[in-house]
Amino acid sequence: MKIAPELDKILDKAWSGIPLDRQDCKYLLSIDEKSFESGVLRAAAASIIRSKNDNSAIILGQIGVDVKPCPGGCKFCTFGEDHTGFKESRLSDEELEEKINSFCKDGDLYALYFMTMHEYDLGYFVNIVQKAKTLVPKTTQLWANVGDSSLDAFKEMKKAGLTGIYHVCRLGEGVYTKLDPKDRIQTMKNALDAGLKLYTCCEPIGPEHTVDELVENIFIGIEMGVTQHAAMRRVAVPGSPLAKYGQISELRLAHIVATVALCSVTVPTMAYVGVHEPNTLSYLAGANFITAESGANPRDNQGDTSKNRGMDMARCRKMLFECGFDYIRRGDESKIPLDLDYLIKTDSMG
Repeated sequence: MKIAPELDKILDKAWSGIPLDRQDCKYLLSIDEKSFESGVLRAAAASIIRSKNDNSAIILGQIGVDVKPCPGGCKFCTFGEDHTGFKESRLSDEELEEKINSFCKDGDLYALYFMTMHEYDLGYFVNIVQKAKTLVPKTTQLWANVGDSSLDAFKEMKKAGLTGIYHVCRLGEGVYTKLDPKDRIQTMKNALDAGLKLYTCCEPIGPEHTVDELVENIFIGIEMGVTQHAAMRRVAVPGSPLAKYGQISELRLAHIVATVALCSVTVPTMAYVGVHEPNTLSYLAGANFITAESGANPRDNQGDTSKNRGMDMARCRKMLFECGFDYIRRGDESKIPLDLDYLIKTDSMG
């Protein structure tokens, strides 16, 4: 069966390292994810991404360090101040150390994120980074997932030991949130100006979002120069105002992941492509990083997501193995063979 000439032309560009433009992205996203051509697109994205880094993948860890009704007011988030059932709380030093050690005990975590609410205590956060720096292996990077922040704040975090941040200008920003899209984008620029790496994402994707909306959101990260790009579907968290719209399928998410991968792979700083929440279809469509989670999670009504939605390190290793990756990379880019012996050694066979 032949594929459409336009898709053939776009895939030729991707194979040749020629950047895709918005029109290419729009065409790819307009393909039916249940079609033969979507299968070709997903296979091509996986092949191109895997060929660029020796068929390796990375594991990221995220710890939600505090919880409170969040003034960001995101209607897709369980912590939004107008609808949350959460009260204010923080991890104790003992809980934080226990979670850090759990993520890092086998020495194969690429990077560890610390997540806060939109408004956060900078001094408290810097102390967390400094403490973590004494606990994590030298091969594990430290990253932040915090609210809008100044250049000076990021310089302080970098001095404490931070390598990068996760930050997004989300779909519906300023409409379904109380935040200004300009502030979101400025925060990304502040992080880059502070010498930090940037990881962003097209998110949170719902069934109502148009192709044009997705294209514009994807290209925010591409034009800024990301280190990691990704796609995340919106989870219909019970009690959140946008839950009524439902959620897209993992197949549609994998199709979007493949498009993100092909559109961002030529960014000079680009290294890894992610999906959230993790699923095997997307790791066969260009994704090559996975996130284990503990503590607070905006897609979960449980206070500690590791007891509910969040995946642990063992499940992450097993999923990457089942999806055919040959190596796990550490934060210094060194590689660990991902084979059956390694799964047994790290108690990841369950």
